[in-house]
Parts: sequence; structure tokens; C-alpha cells
Amino acid sequence: MVESVQSLISRIEPERTVLLFGAGSSIPSRAPTSQALVDFFARRFTLPETGFTLPEIASLAERKAGRKTLIAALREQFRSLKPTGGLLNLPLYNWRSLYTTNFDDLIEQTYRRRDLPINVYSSDFDFRGHENALAQKVFKLHGTIEKDVVDGDRSRIILTDGDYDLTSLYREQLYARLKSDLAGAMLIIIGHSLVDPDIRDIANKAANLNAQMDNGGQIVLFLYTRDDDRAALFEARGLTVCFGGIDEFFAGLTAKKFNEPVIVGDDPLDRHPALRPATIDVAHGSDPKRSDVGSMFNGRAASHADILAGLTFDRTVASDITAQLTLESALTATLLGASGVGKTTAARQALQKLRAVDVLCWEHKQDMPFAVSEWFKLAADLRERGLKGVLLIDDAHQYLFEINELADRLLAADNPHLKLLLVATRHQWNPRIKTATLYKFGKEFRLSQLSGEEIERLLQLVDITPSIKKLIEPQFNGFSRPEKRLRLVDRCEADMFVCLRSIFASENFDDIILREYAELAPNLQDIYRYVAALENAGVKVHRQLLIRLLHIPASSISAVLDGLTDIITEYDVSERESIYAWRARHTVIANIVTRYKFNDTDKIVALFEQVIRNLQPTYDIEVRTIKELCNVDTGIPSIPSKETQNRLLRMMISAAPGERVPRHRLIRNLIASGDYDKAETEIRVFEADFSLDGPVYRYKVDLLVARASKSPGLMAEDRVTILEEARDLALVGMNRFALNKSLLAAYAEVGVQYYKLVGAYSIFDEAMSRLREAEEKLGDPDLTRTISRLERRIQGQVTEAEVE
Repeated sequence: MVESVQSLISRIEPERTVLLFGAGSSIPSRAPTSQALVDFFARRFTLPETGFTLPEIASLAERKAGRKTLIAALREQFRSLKPTGGLLNLPLYNWRSLYTTNFDDLIEQTYRRRDLPINVYSSDFDFRGHENALAQKVFKLHGTIEKDVVDGDRSRIILTDGDYDLTSLYREQLYARLKSDLAGAMLIIIGHSLVDPDIRDIANKAANLNAQMDNGGQIVLFLYTRDDDRAALFEARGLTVCFGGIDEFFAGLTAKKFNEPVIVGDDPLDRHPALRPATIDVAHGSDPKRSDVGSMFNGRAASHADILAGLTFDRTVASDITAQLTLESALTATLLGASGVGKTTAARQALQKLRAVDVLCWEHKQDMPFAVSEWFKLAADLRERGLKGVLLIDDAHQYLFEINELADRLLAADNPHLKLLLVATRHQWNPRIKTATLYKFGKEFRLSQLSGEEIERLLQLVDITPSIKKLIEPQFNGFSRPEKRLRLVDRCEADMFVCLRSIFASENFDDIILREYAELAPNLQDIYRYVAALENAGVKVHRQLLIRLLHIPASSISAVLDGLTDIITEYDVSERESIYAWRARHTVIANIVTRYKFNDTDKIVALFEQVIRNLQPTYDIEVRTIKELCNVDTGIPSIPSKETQNRLLRMMISAAPGERVPRHRLIRNLIASGDYDKAETEIRVFEADFSLDGPVYRYKVDLLVARASKSPGLMAEDRVTILEEARDLALVGMNRFALNKSLLAAYAEVGVQYYKLVGAYSIFDEAMSRLREAEEKLGDPDLTRTISRLERRIQGQVTEAEVE
């Protein structure tokens, strides 16, 4: 039975509703119908007027007049279109997702009119991380009128048969996203008539996707032209049909109250709601009653509740960080150390000390995009109101580009009212390019094993805290205090401080973790080892990804999490997108499980292949997985075979060609392997897609140096000419990418090879002068190490093998 508009409206919850604007939905705003476009092309290009679909007649027109003329003619029909009527109310609601098969930009215009954030996807080059977690996502199945290859863009209006062939992978990725969005949701397909074959095709596609799911949603066809007979056919397949106009649809929604206005109070996050989904308000998380000593004891970083409940001992560095961030001139403090030394807990202790002196404190949620512009606005708000705030960013290397920008903007605005507390592992932090602001107006702190004073505090904590004391092994509790201290000193010198359990245990920590693993049911063991291995490799693990990888029934997720209590934690990333991240208690624990359960390269390669094949880059969290899979220590570069690495990198590039990091790694590998022609091709393709960035410009210099020093059969004079070309290229690059330490190091390498061939120091000396100038301006200690290494190289104290 056909549903009434009022009945449908009463059931709609925008956060759980997906809208798909199909053919004819733009007619009220005077957009042309498909048939109108067929008729127009027939007249314009003197083609037969009947018997052709829109893709067919567009293909004929393209063959006859060329694509540029075809696209220009198409755009004539969409010129000056403006959204009208009910469509203008589309941005009033927080939809799960929006899809459209239309070329027009009417949806985009409605959001621009209200100055609301929107992320539009019109090609696979749009699959990249986005800043605003609240931005409405719009997926354009047939591209957009504004972008086409005739403009030099990578996007393509999907108009001809050839366009459909060339963009099949892109559309399949969007349909995969639609399938995920359907889980427990309502999909409303808005169109003109059931007679329209495009509407029937999209309805059939959606029904087939929904049938593949255990927890599929409900599909509603909302159409302007009433057709009860055809409606009965779709209803027989389980779809709901509703007849009405788009104005009637949005009028009904407007009458129904959603999202009552939020009263803005004194909380800065209320004034900047885009930050809410990606931010932990430390004040709200500082309830001692919510402490969990068991989870902390077994490896999870201490929460703010644990710290306030007195379940941690003071780390000396926390007071040092607090002193730094209370300086008027300071903008940043950076805490570095290996995994497992207690960096996160120490940073949170610093935040609690800062809260005690009336500083507002926040944490950026891991796995969420970092909104530079919103934090800059919040900083301005703090200054205007005379407040001070500190933002903790853990795993800061993942957001270094954004951190550099925010720090520089705060400095330029002379606004120290928002300060940044950055936490990272040294090996991830040191090689990356950082703004001088982090050193000129910040300070680095190092954290390693427990100091003597910290061991005393730890013993005191155990003695006075019953909830911790009862968890300590009886063998340890039997010792006198001096004997306890003696053993703790020995243990803390040998092991990293992963957790209290590892410090106080009398057995090897690996054995503790492996015994815990052995006690799980086989199905839970399999899930645990996958989560651990994925997290260890840098993958942003979340529920939907695991369902895809391991074919876990959605209905069994709750039971799985119950079985892995205190081993795997699930937390919200985006309720609107149904993204719930999974994480092991600690990266060190994840590494232990990985070493034993994925103990050979073939297993790791198979895992990476499986992940890449199942990635959906329409989700920002999975785009970040692509970046993190390129990490040197545990990601794709850790695989010994360059050939295997390159194959995996090419798979990632195919899935998300708009993401640069895999392309950087591939170019670097090709140069290192001596595949200079392939490297040059990849550089040209990169330049065509993006224009050159700092890393790829550096690789252009590296490529010339490699050719000059390693290509067989070249005369010495030819090698010198290539090196001189590399010198000139580096000099141009340094004008374009000022103070890029990687490019400066590449320039110095030109000097080393030039000295070997010619015996002249001129290029090397010039490069070292520029490096020392950059060292002085940036204050980056990694530049000091680079200069020292290069000086040893020119003196012959470092071998070529060490350089590699």
C-alpha cells in the first residue's frame, strides 16, 4: 500500500536517513530532464531525435564535435540554475549521507547559501582526508557540471558510454559506501516518475545492495508522478512507495521539529560545534568515580578519571610540561619517547595540573580529522574572553601538516591563548618537516624509563592504594621495600613501562600476553590477532572494516566485544556514519601479538592485500589508513621485497589516487631499486595530477643523483653534467620550498657525489651553509643530526651502506 507523505515524514530521523536524488528531482528548480537533454543534443549536433538514450546520443555528439564542444553545450543547459522551494531547506538537517545522480550543483548551492560545511565527491581524486567532521557528505554518482577533463581536472562528467566505462571503479566505490550507509537506516530515493528507467535502475541497485546485508535498512521511493500499478511491483519486492512533490516533502519536515536550538553558554566548544565530534573536553572526563584500575593495570593509558582518583604516580616530566605551558610566550610543548614509556599518561597529568590553575583543556580524538580553522577561531574566542586553553594531540606525527599550520597561524596572530601539547614517538617525529614555531616558541621533552624518584612514587602508590595493591602479584608483595625497589630498578632498566602489570610481574611480559591469548575461544583469538596486527601496521581499525575483512555477522558484534572485555576497546568515531573504532590496550601489546601470530612476511603481505582490497576510501578514517600503512616501521615499507611493496602501493594508489603518500613511497622505492625510467614516469604523472610538492621535488633531485652515481656505462663527463643539472634543480626547488630539510639534504648529497667525481667541495659547502642556516632558523634537532652525518660522510667516516 502506498504510504502517505505525512506518514513517511513521521518516521524520518535525519541522522539515520540517506537521501538519493535521482533523475527528475531537480525539475522543480528548472533543471533539464534526461529527455530534454537528448532532444537538445539531437538539435545542436544534427543527430536523429528518437531511439537514443542520453549516454548514446552524447557519445555520438562527442564523436562528431569533440568532447570540449559537447561539455560546453551541456553546461549551457545548466547555466544560472538556482535551487528553489523546499530544496533550500535541505541543509537544515543532519543527514547520514546525500547521493545524487544529477550533474547540477543545486545541493552545493543550498549549503553555500547558509555557509554550512559540505564535502563533495565527484571523482576518486576526492577520496582524501577532510578537515571538518561535521561537514555533510555528498556523493555525485555521475560527476558534477563544474568539473571535467576538458578543464584539465581529474574529475569527469559521466555522460557518454565511454565515461561510464572509465569511471566504473569510482561508482562501485560509491555503491559500496551506499551499502554501508544502508545499515539500520532509511534510504529515500527522490525522483520524478517510476516510468523513468534511471529511477528504476537506481532502485534496483539499492534493493540488491540492501539484500546483501544482515541488518539492511528500508528503501523508500518518493516520486512526483503517481503510478499505483508500478508502485505495486516495487512494493512486492519490499520497497515502500510514496507519491508527493519535493516541496511537500521538505514542508512536512520543516513542520516536524528536529534538533531544538542549542543555547550557547560559556563553554568554548558550544561556540564552535564543529569541534565537538573530534574533541574530548577534559573537564567532562575528569570524574574520579569513573576510574577503571583494572584496565589501566593491564595496559590502557590512565584516563583523567584514573589520575584524579589517585591511581597514578607523578611523572616528573608532567610538572616540566606544565611550567612550559604556563609561560606567556610559549605556544607548544612536545613530549617524545618510545612506545610504552607512559607518554599519554604523563601528558594527561600535565593537563590536570593546568586545569588546577584555571586553564581549559581538551584532547583531540584519535582517528578524527584535525580542524585547523576551527581551532584557530576558538583561539581567537579565548583571547577575546581573556581565557587560556591547552589542546593535547596524541600521535601528533599523524597531524603534523595541520599542526604546523595552526602553530604558524597562532604565531602570526600573536595569540598564545591556545597552546598545543604534542605527544609522539621519536622515530615518527624526528624525520618529518616541522615549522620553526614548534622550536622557537616551544620545547621538546623526552620520556624514557622510570627515574629513581618515580620508582619511589610508584612504590608509595602501591603501598597506599588498596585497589592497586590487591592486583600486585603475591611474589612481589612478600619483599621488603628495599627489595621491591631493587627489583623495580632492574625491571625498569630492562623493560619499557607498558603498564603496572608488566612492571610488577615475575614472568616475561610476552608470556603474560600469550597466555591471555591462549585462554580465549578460537573465534575470539582470530579477531584479537587481526585487530592487533592491523593496529600494529597503522590501520585505523573499526567495526565495519572488520565485518568486511572477517565476515563477522553484525548481530554477533556485541557478543564478540563481551568476550574481549579489557582486551579490545570499542569507541565512537562517528555515530552518524556508524564508525566505531576498535583498539588493543596498548601498541606494545598489539606488537607482541603480531610478532607471534603473524610471524612471517607472507602472512603480513596477505593481510595487507586483504585490507587494501576491502578499503572504502569514501570514509576519512580509511583514507588515514592508507597514509599510515606507509609507515616505515610496521607498514608496507617494512616488507623486505621492494617489488612486493610496489605492488601493494599501486593497489592503494588505484583505490585512492588523490592520496599522495603512497605515490611518494612508490617513487622513492623505484629510485632505490634503480628503476629510473619508471620513477621518472611516476613523477610526471604526479606532476600532472597535483603539480609538484616538496617530497616529489626532492625525489626529482634524488633521481638525477642516482642516475649520475649508479647508472652503468656513462662517461665521467656525462655524470658531472647530470649532477650539475641536479644542482640547478635543487637551487630552484629551494626557492620554491624554503627550508625544506629533505630537499636541503638532497642538495648536500649532490655535493657529496660531485666531490667524488670532480674533487671539488663547492656544491657541498654551499649545501652545508644552507643547512646550517636552516638549523638556526628552524631549531630542529634532526637538522643537527643531518649536518653531523654529512660531515662524517665527506670525511669518509660513513659508508655507503650506512647511508642506504
